[in-house]
Formats: sequence, C-alpha cells, structure tokens
Amino acid sequence: MKILITGGSGLLGSALTKKLLKKNIEVVHLTRNKSSKNDVKNYLWNWKKNEIDENCFTGVTHIVHLAGAGIADKPWTQKRKEQIVKSRVLTTRLMLSKIIELNLPISAFIAASAVGIYGAQISEKIFNEEDEPFEDFLGNCCKQWEKSIDKFETMSRVVKLRLGVILDKNQGALPRIANMVKNGIGSPLGDGQQYMPWIHMEDAINIFFESIINEKISGTFNVVSSDYITNSELTKKISEVLNKKIWLPNVPSFVLKFLYGEMADTILKGVKVSNEKLKEIELKLKYEKIEDALSEIYS
Repeated sequence: MKILITGGSGLLGSALTKKLLKKNIEVVHLTRNKSSKNDVKNYLWNWKKNEIDENCFTGVTHIVHLAGAGIADKPWTQKRKEQIVKSRVLTTRLMLSKIIELNLPISAFIAASAVGIYGAQISEKIFNEEDEPFEDFLGNCCKQWEKSIDKFETMSRVVKLRLGVILDKNQGALPRIANMVKNGIGSPLGDGQQYMPWIHMEDAINIFFESIINEKISGTFNVVSSDYITNSELTKKISEVLNKKIWLPNVPSFVLKFLYGEMADTILKGVKVSNEKLKEIELKLKYEKIEDALSEIYS
C-alpha cells in the first residue's frame, strides 16, 4: 500500500501523514512547493498550468485528495471564489486525466468535501447525504467538487467525506474562538442560534484512515459528531473549559457582514447534519459530546 496525499502539508494532511507513517504505510505528497514538514517525498504540480509530475503516481495504490484554497482565508472577491472552486475541481480533473492517460491501477480515491454542501441557511431540519446541495456559493462549490470526484468511480473505490468544523487546539476555528475568550472579548456571533456541525481532529483522521484500509467503505459520508450545538452553546462551553466568563453581548450580524461580506453567511448560518450513515458502517467516534472533545483538547 502506498498513499498519495494532495494538500499533505495542511491541518488534515499533516496529521493523516503522521498516522500512516506510524503504521509503516508509505506516503508521498503532491504539492505546489518542495518544502515539507513531514519526512515524505514531495512531487510538484500546478493546476493553473495543468502540470503534474507523473512520477508522483509510481507505485501508488490509494489517493487522498485534500487540496483546495482555504474557504475563510481571504475575502470572497469574485477572483477568490473562482480560485476556491477551481483549486478543488481542476486539481481533481488533472489527476483523473493523468491516471487515465498513464493507465494506472488505483484501488481507492478518498476525498474531502464539506457540510457546506447543505448551504449557509437556518433550519431545524437534520440534513443527510441524500439531501440536494443548497443553491448558494458553498453549496454549488461542493456540488461541482463532488461531481469531479465521482468521475473516479469508473476506475476505483470512491469515498467522499463531508467534513464539519474540525476541532484542533492549534489550527482552524477553535483557537480563534478560544483566544478571544481568553482575552475577554469572546461572544456569540449574530443571534448565536446557528448550528455548527463539528468533528474532533482525532476522529476525522481515524475516519480517513479507515476509509483507506477498509475496502468495504465507499460512497458519501457526513463526518460530524452526533452533538448538535449552536454557536452560542459552543462559545459558552469553550469559556467554561477555559474558566473564563463571557462579558460582551453578541457580535451583531451587520458588523460581521460589513467585515466579511458574503462570507459572513458561513459564520451566521448553519444547520444540523446527521452522522447516521457513519454509524451504519460501524465507524465509531471517540468524541461524541462537545464537553469530551474540549476536555481532551484543553487537558
């Protein structure tokens, strides 16, 4: 078994690489630059120029596709939105065309997607994998992303993992909220009633790992906990585990819209997402409750 990971230097890619190496599974990365924090071989690609080092595929049995421009890294200008979509769709197409051209046998293609496919909306409905993508930017982005992934079904096992907010101590949304709470300026966003589907980093990595090694796993899965929690509840739980009080009123929606424009909807809106399909294939989560997840992270 040899795993090719795109986006291998990111939050998920780095952690998954470490787990695979500990299991003595060979890993290589497909990256935009040669530098790497992990002790793995790097190969270069440039989706904008439709270029890829074909040597990256030598001996590879499984591909884990995590590449994509950060959703919340920069303001959503039209150019940035195009980059967010193209960095996911065109990278997938580039790999597919090369694999077909070189007639390579790939056992499985495991790709990240996002619960953003259900849209930035307010609803008490519990969304599952059968629900249609929502008609907004993130919903359409995920739809195009997954359609490009589906093309691999003619040649390999395909797993699409729709990730919720990944809870990690050092990267992502959690340290941003926690730092504000620590500094006494943390408070819920908007009305605070938007749901935040989440997953502990360790559980997310374990699900990717199982998707690689278990040949019976295929299809689309929501990678979220069973704990439906709102932004307001999450902020309160973080303050409790950090032993800090929330002093300030909620951040008004209009302030966030002024600061972030259209992207503010992803912060101010959110839905409940089901993980029943994970349970059906007996993929058990270690951290089902937000209290347990935060206690482990800040222990």
